[in-house]
Formats: sequence, C-alpha cells, structure tokens
Amino acid sequence: MALGRQCWLTSIAARTAVLRFRCCSRVLAYLNYIIIFSIKMSSCEFQAVVLAAGRGTRLPEVLGDSPKCLLPVGPYPLIWYPLNMLSRHNFTEVIVVVQEQDKLEIQLSLEHTPLKVKIDYATVPNDSDFGTADSLRYIYDRIKSDFLVVSCDIVSNVSLYPLINKFRADDASLALLLFKSGFESDVVMPGPKTKYKPERDMIGIHTATQRLAFIFAASDCEDTLNIKRHLLKNKGQLDVYGRLLDAHIYVLKKWVINYLHRKEQISTFKGEFLPHLIRKQHARRSTKIAPDTTSELGVGTKHEDNILHYVTHTALDQKLTQTSLFNQSLSHIPYHGDVVRCFAVQAPKDAIGVRVNNTLSFLAINRKLAGIWQELCGDAHPLISPGAVVKSTQTKDIIVADNAKLSEKTSLNFSVFGPNCIVHPKNIVTNSIIMANAIVEEGCNINNCIIGYRAQIKSGSVLNNCLIGPNYVVEEGTKSQALQLSNADQYMEIDIQ
Repeated sequence: MALGRQCWLTSIAARTAVLRFRCCSRVLAYLNYIIIFSIKMSSCEFQAVVLAAGRGTRLPEVLGDSPKCLLPVGPYPLIWYPLNMLSRHNFTEVIVVVQEQDKLEIQLSLEHTPLKVKIDYATVPNDSDFGTADSLRYIYDRIKSDFLVVSCDIVSNVSLYPLINKFRADDASLALLLFKSGFESDVVMPGPKTKYKPERDMIGIHTATQRLAFIFAASDCEDTLNIKRHLLKNKGQLDVYGRLLDAHIYVLKKWVINYLHRKEQISTFKGEFLPHLIRKQHARRSTKIAPDTTSELGVGTKHEDNILHYVTHTALDQKLTQTSLFNQSLSHIPYHGDVVRCFAVQAPKDAIGVRVNNTLSFLAINRKLAGIWQELCGDAHPLISPGAVVKSTQTKDIIVADNAKLSEKTSLNFSVFGPNCIVHPKNIVTNSIIMANAIVEEGCNINNCIIGYRAQIKSGSVLNNCLIGPNYVVEEGTKSQALQLSNADQYMEIDIQ
C-alpha cells in the first residue's frame, strides 16, 4: 500500500529543496517545517482504489453481459493494466470496487495473470444507477489516508510520480492527470459506416501554476464559452484546452471522501463531484462565528455542509505554506487564500494513454498493442500467454491470451485472440479480434472483424469488415461485408457516440 522508497525520496527532495528564507524571522518556521514534514513523510502512505463496477454501456456491440473490466486487451483483461501500473509504482495492495455479481468472475480472470499486488475486493450493489461517486461513498470507511482513484479502463505507461509530487508539493486537495487525445483517430471501425464523434472536455488551466480552473463536457458548451471574471483575476494566463483527455487518475486528500460522504445527492465523480470540488476552490472562511445548529433529535450539525469544515488548515499549516516556494507568490497571500486547491498535470506527449470506454478505443488499443507493447510492459510479459496453445506456423504479430487454442494449417496475422477462444484448421484471420470463448470453425476467412464474446462462426464463412455481437451464431457458408450481426437486432447500426 505504501507508495515506496522512490516516491518518498522524490517527495522529500521536491519539498525541502525549494524552501527559502524571506528574512531571519523565517528560520524558526523553517526548522519547524523540517521537523514536522519529516515526521509526516516517514509515514507517507497512499491507498489506491480501482473503480471496476461499470457495466460498459458504451460497448454493447462487443461486451454482452460481461463486466467492462474483463474486456480482452491483448493477452490480459482490461483491469490488469491499471493494476499493473500501480504495481510498477510500488503499491502492494489495491482496493478494487466491483459489482457483487461480478466478483467471482473477475477474481478467476486475474488469478491467471502476473500481478504482484494484493487485491481487496469491495462489492457494491448490482444497481445500474450506482455511479462512481456512489461507489467511493460506499467504501468510505476503508479509506484511512490520502488516496489515488483509478478507472479500470485506463491503459498507460505514464509515470505517476510527477502527479503525486505536484499533489504533495502544493498540498493539493486534488490532482488529476491529462493525456493528449486522438489515440483512435486513425482506426476505421468495422461494420456499417458511422460518423464517430469523440467525447471532449473543455479544461481551463492556469499556465504558471497548473491550477485547474474548470472542467466540463464540451457538449454542454454552446457556441460561446463564457469565463467568469474571478477565474482570471490575479491568477495570470488561463489556457483553455479542448483536446486533452481526462485519464480518470486522481490523487485526493482524505478529507475529500469525508466531504463526498456527506454529499449523498451526488452520484458521479467526473460529471458532478469534480466540477463541484473545483468550484469550491473559491470558498472562504467566515470571520464571523457561526452559531451552532441542532436538530430536533439533539444532533449537532454545525458547518457540516460547508466544505471548509472538512479541510484541516491550522496556523502551523499557514506558516509552512508561507515559507515554501510552492505558494507561487512573493507579495500576495499564498494561493490567494485558497485552502481548497485543484491541479492538473499533463502527461508527456510521447506517453501512451488511452481510455478503453467505447468500441472504437477497444479496437484501437488491440490493433496497436503489438507495436507499443515494449513501451507499455517491457520484456516481463509475453504477448503470447504461456497457457495458450498455438500450433499454427503461419503467424505474424499476433497476441494470444491464456488457454486460447489456435490450430495448425491456419494463417493468422495482425490479430488478437482472447482467452478460451478456439480457431480450427484451414482458417485465415487478418486484422481481427477474436474475443473470449469464441469459436471459428474450419474453412473461414475473417478480415478486419470483431468476433464477440462466445460468438460462433460456422464452416466456410467469409466475413469482411464485420462486427459480430456476443453469443451470435454465423451460419455455415455466410458471406457478409460491412455489417453488424447481433442477436438484439440482426442488422443494426453502431452508435458509439
């Protein structure tokens, strides 16, 4: 659970190297800072939470009834990638939030993968209306320290240390990670022609400080973007981005979940709570003493709806902030008096970062995975699982998951084969994804297709640029091009907006 020696050393160096003396009267504050900070850092621990209770409503073409976190991405299920990322950053224990009905299936899937983290499963009700903020509120009593929240659908090789160090250096309430968008822009979706409209956010960041001014869905913005005056006053240049991707990787103070626990009307983290928290950066403590309020049952409720009631900010905290260069102000009140502070850190432009939250991004990461595998996972994890059976001698750039069976007399190129799938002899498979438990009988030719979970392709079928839904049976000798075939609606257009 501890972030480990590397974060401990880099955080110590980052904070202590930038302290300065403004005058001799600062010496005592500086010494106090070093003593208190060393004590705090000696027990510096973050908890990690992976949210994996989503049902993948934007992936109906390939998902079926399976949980989104078990989508096959190369040789492993999707959830393996954020867990492996946390393992690389020396986390040894992770809380994974799943729906109760999916827990066993997820456990069994991860048992066959190389992971070095202990997983503490937290189950939430099987309720489709249960949002991400609801999930965090549900595990409120398990959070004992500052913590990271990571979505189960992120695939990335980025280092989290710059994000964590920014959080520590500025004593942030929240720090989030941003990637450049467009990973899937050059990938063509199989099936009927559709116009893909990527989801975009409008993100405002103060250039000099990396303070987060706002974030909201671009679809909520009309023809003009109105920026309130207080976002610009005394805070310097504000850059507005429309092509950055929220990685859904957040570092949060412990008090934030205490506050969220109180806000029961908020259901989603990204859509509701995050904008709410960012707006609260401008909250100010009242100089007047507010009267206590007591309910009819005699329960005190003083300040409990005020976010500042949850923020620890003592006189010593103020002194430490004043003596640190990270307050970014020589002549003004540090951080302009803001005690709730949100920051955004942009990942390096060459970093790999994709959220697999729709069918196009699912296709894109699988198509490109062989080419980026070394950067993503290194040599420790092979592209062909040791538990797979590959008898074909005509293969090029294939990825094969555990217990897949690929027969002899097949030509398999630039394709991904999910766990427990079976490809019989005399087949040609090119530029395609064969998902878990799918079966391809003899004599088929499959090009640029997605074959869904438990789908069955009967003998002699020729499929080009098709999307075959979960559990669908393609009858013997079928010749199809640019179609989506699904049990729900045999000829159905794809909606991936």
